[in-house]
Amino acid sequence: MKLQNKILLITGWGVGVEPLQSLKLHLEKAGFATQLINIFNILESNFQAQLDLVAEIDLVIGWSLGGQLATHLVDFFYKQTGQTKTLITLASNPCFVANDNWQIAMPTDVFSQFKASFLQNPQATLKRFYYLITLGSSQAKQDWINIQNIANPPSNELLIEGLQMLEQLNLVDNLKNYPGLQLHLFAEQDNVIPCKIMENFKDFATESMTYKLLKDATHAFPYLQVERTIEEICQFLTIHQQS
Repeated sequence: MKLQNKILLITGWGVGVEPLQSLKLHLEKAGFATQLINIFNILESNFQAQLDLVAEIDLVIGWSLGGQLATHLVDFFYKQTGQTKTLITLASNPCFVANDNWQIAMPTDVFSQFKASFLQNPQATLKRFYYLITLGSSQAKQDWINIQNIANPPSNELLIEGLQMLEQLNLVDNLKNYPGLQLHLFAEQDNVIPCKIMENFKDFATESMTYKLLKDATHAFPYLQVERTIEEICQFLTIHQQS
């Protein structure tokens, strides 16, 4: 298998790119040329610029909403060109809001309340969101403070578009049918993405798909546990480059 060394890394909702700068740096130290980008709207605007980036890289990695965007990008690129790219998602649910066919997700009423809260008071809602994604870590209060200090969220307009994507995107069938290599990492202490989602993955996992639960990890593990995240990514790539 060709050495995979060019990565497109997509951040999650509400945090901006800054919390993933350390992951980007560690990926580069591990020998991967890494481009880090913010969330972008795939529902309304032309995302050709992001699609053009995919043509130049080997791997797409996304955190949370970024994982959904990564899934959409590689799947769209495959359908357009017939070429597959390796997909890695970090604490990401292919269908963020629960429905009849995908029930291990955020309940509709909870998401509606969160969205209404953000529209009413964005700053307070972001602060609560940072609390949720660090909750469960061994030093949750300090981690909560730290991510508030480092986060550089994009405009409220883009964040609202991101909420619309979280509400509408259902990429379950895309994942099921995507033939490229896939790694999906979930966190045991995740208060945003239920780790029970792995039960769903058992139903459609293929030889090209790997999924794993990280013990004692929160939704923010790509920020809080960078070395562990790097280890999982490199281990996965090493195994598949040898096969």
